[in-house]
Amino acid sequence: MKNQLSTVATLHYVYGAFVCLVGMCLLGLVFAGVFLNSDWLRQQAGDAPPMFAGHFLQFLGWFLFALVELHGLLNFISAAKIQKRNGRTFSMVVAALNCLNIPFGLALGIYTFVVLGDREVQGLYDARSMERSGVIVR
Repeated sequence: MKNQLSTVATLHYVYGAFVCLVGMCLLGLVFAGVFLNSDWLRQQAGDAPPMFAGHFLQFLGWFLFALVELHGLLNFISAAKIQKRNGRTFSMVVAALNCLNIPFGLALGIYTFVVLGDREVQGLYDARSMERSGVIVR
């Protein structure tokens, strides 16, 4: 199961990088909002779109960018915690959030639940937590 844990950690790193890359694409909404409010567009088009449309796109772009980047960051943190064998509950919460993204996030979330739900893996996490708390494990 240790190999499975390293695989899950690697997949969380890869998925986190993929999510962050998609988040960067959302900045296109911000640029579209800036373009809609630009003076150049107002000069070229006699009937320019209302200002609130550009502001709305900018706000939506920044909000979605922050949300998606946070999701990617949570996957990076989860991968680090899986490698250190701590924060099992945190990793399961991140796996649940990943399940909202179909199909890759769902596959990763289910695989994470299967691996972290194994009794041997739970024992590894319990042994690690006892080591950190100062209890001698044999």
